Amino acid sequence: MNKFALCVLAFAATAVSVNGQYCDASSTIVEIAASQPDFSTLVLAVQTANLTDALSAPGPLDVFAPTNTAFANALAALGITAEELLGQTELLQQILAYHVVADGASCDTPLEGVVETLLPGNTLTVEGSVVTDGNGGTANILGTVPAKNGQIFIIDSVLLPAPAGAAPAMEAAPAME
Repeated sequence: MNKFALCVLAFAATAVSVNGQYCDASSTIVEIAASQPDFSTLVLAVQTANLTDALSAPGPLDVFAPTNTAFANALAALGITAEELLGQTELLQQILAYHVVADGASCDTPLEGVVETLLPGNTLTVEGSVVTDGNGGTANILGTVPAKNGQIFIIDSVLLPAPAGAAPAMEAAPAME
């Protein structure tokens, strides 16, 4: 199974809250994502990229899960439709891989600092509830959901890796309120 096959992004609004975090360790990342209407774009992307089985396998994985609104905003900013993105399987797999960190944290262990993604040679920076991508773009972590095979971080923006050969961003852009 290749590294791209380990990607998914998800959220469970119906999970049980424990100490301020949502816990639903009886379901996999894929099961949680499929159960939530606000992640239909993400689920379709995972299915189109043929990553469903891999994301149902044992982890652990940490995933950053953009909402449908986050995808809509990213598509508008990029000037493409969902259909155009879904038609570019390799690009779709790269974007999804960029949202996944192997060796995931537990329900009560948040990510912090520079983390390696499953997109080779690409990192994200996590500072509190803000994630900065390779272009200096930011996403706010809206919540966390533990799954049977990892932990899900719900985010309000799609993270994009820096273009190949580009120097990494030196400083994160401030988060938008």
